[in-house]
Amino acid sequence: MHLIKLLARLAAVALLVLPAVAVLPSPAAAAGRKRIVVVIREQRVYAYEGNIVVFTTRANIRGAKRGNFRIQNKIPMARSSALGWKLPYWMGIYYVGRIQNGFHGYSIRSNGALAANSLGCIVMPTSAAAWLYRWASVGTPVTIR
Repeated sequence: MHLIKLLARLAAVALLVLPAVAVLPSPAAAAGRKRIVVVIREQRVYAYEGNIVVFTTRANIRGAKRGNFRIQNKIPMARSSALGWKLPYWMGIYYVGRIQNGFHGYSIRSNGALAANSLGCIVMPTSAAAWLYRWASVGTPVTIR
């Protein structure tokens, strides 16, 4: 009987749910020490302050152009000119013809469904895109390899 009571108490503790807390980027690092590295083979994005990785996330990186770039612009909620989809936490990094590619959270289709596919952009979970958007500034170096 004691074992049953103990297990019931442990189950109650195990079901304790804590609210999610957003981890905000540190504003302490000077903008000149920040850089973003995208590794296509790993399908990952790394944010560095100096030589220290301060953030990393998985990303869908298909058709992204390799090279060294800088963040050119930031738009909280951009819209795809080709598909009309919403692109949360947009940060543009390079152009292919008249179309700009960049970082953004999961695309929001016209029917409200989320899409993680990439047509040359670096698409990541929206919460990760929000973190990177707050942390980086226009001019932050980006290396895609």
